[in-house]
Parts: sequence; structure tokens; C-alpha cells
Amino acid sequence: MKTINALERGLDVLRKLDERHGQSLAELHAATGIPKPSLLRILDTLEASGFAWRAIGDGRYRRRFALILRPSLADELLAIGEIAAPFLESLRRKVIWPSDVLVFRDFRMELVETSRRQSTLSVAMYPLGYRVEMFLSAPGRAYLAFCSDAEREAVLADAALNPPLLRRSREVLRGELPAILDETRRLGYASRDPQFGGADDKDISVVDDRIDAIAVPVMAGPRILAAMNLVWPRKYKLKAQIVAEHLADLQEAAAAIAAAASQSA
Repeated sequence: MKTINALERGLDVLRKLDERHGQSLAELHAATGIPKPSLLRILDTLEASGFAWRAIGDGRYRRRFALILRPSLADELLAIGEIAAPFLESLRRKVIWPSDVLVFRDFRMELVETSRRQSTLSVAMYPLGYRVEMFLSAPGRAYLAFCSDAEREAVLADAALNPPLLRRSREVLRGELPAILDETRRLGYASRDPQFGGADDKDISVVDDRIDAIAVPVMAGPRILAAMNLVWPRKYKLKAQIVAEHLADLQEAAAAIAAAASQSA
């Protein structure tokens, strides 16, 4: 029986796509042997048909999470990135500054999508999958402020067993965290600690990404799905202005992501 060559090639590409790490065009070309112009047409067709998506954070192609027959909790968390992508890009166009969406996994916040790659502004870049500590980062603080008591206690218990490497994180844990979380709930957003440089194992004097950030929760009813931030170069000292002008835009985008996630569940 003769087979349909174009369909065979499309299915081959689909089989090669990885939901988590994704593949670049060059990697897919090497794996399939399909010429790049034909491969681009196949990928465009898979995207248009709802079988694949291209992350804005790294430009890599991934199989849609909806195709996973028995998704795990980790799959569902990472799917937030796929859902969030168009809202991140829409927000960036509106407010100029880029945003990230991070989910809580294994006692860290994990980056699942970002609009930094699309930004023409000078901000530090992190790969999808980058893991951020909980007590100094804006997304970590937003998550801790709005998660359930049980989730928060689990994070604190893990920190007691595995103390943070950063001195500033240990200081926050020793007594400042309750007040920080109360203020986050009162204001509706979390702030990055001024002494946090972006790494969870090196002080800001050693590693400094030179950014500042605020973050809000992505809430589905009482449940927090993720945290979403807005970032800018720290040297511009823009926090008060960004809160005044764009906090509502950030919260609106977070609410839209939560609504889209609820509809896809």
C-alpha cells in the first residue's frame, strides 16, 4: 500500500518534538533530514493545526501539552508556559518591559515562558527551565504570599532541612519573611529583594543580573497556578513608576492567563 509522503514527514517531525525542552529548526533538520524550507512549512502547519507551538522565550518548537494522554502534575505546570505565551507578548507590547511566568516545582520557581527574547531592551536572559530561589525573588515571594498555608509550611520545612546558601535568604527566613509576605498581600504584588542578584548560590557581589522586578500571582480561584513578573534594569530606579503605571496591566495579564488555563483544564 502506498503511503502519503507529506503526512509521513509531518508525523515524523511531530514524533521528534519534545514537550519540555523543545527542538530548534537546526536540530529537527539534523534529526529528520527534511530540508529546512519544507520543515518550516510542516512546523507552520503543525502550529496552525494545534499540534505544536513555538515558545517565545527560546524560539524552540514543542509538542502541545494537550497531546499528552496522561499528563503528570509536572506536565500540567509546564503547560502554563504554552498558555501564557500570547499574553506575555501582548503585555510586552503594551508596557515595553518584558515579563516571565514561573511555576512552583521542587521548592523553587521554574521559568516556563518569558518575553525577554522579544524585547529590544537590555535585560538579562535566562533559559526556560531556569530555577529561582523562593525568598528573595519577586516570583518566589508572590508565590509564598498567595499559596496555601500547607504549601508555605512545606517550603519552610524544606528550607529548615536544606538552608539556603545565600546569607540574605537566611536573614529573611530568620525573622523578616512574615512581614514581607503580609506587605505583599496588602499591596497585591511582591518585590525583588535589593540584595538579590539572580543566583541562589552566589551573593550579588559575585553574580548580579542588574535587574529589578515586581511579581503577581496567577490565581485560579483560591489556587495559585504560577507567578508572573515584570522586569527592568535596576539602574533606572523605575519601581514606583512601574507600579503606578503598569501594576494593573500585569494583574490583568495574570488574570487572563488564569482564565485561559481554567478553560483548557
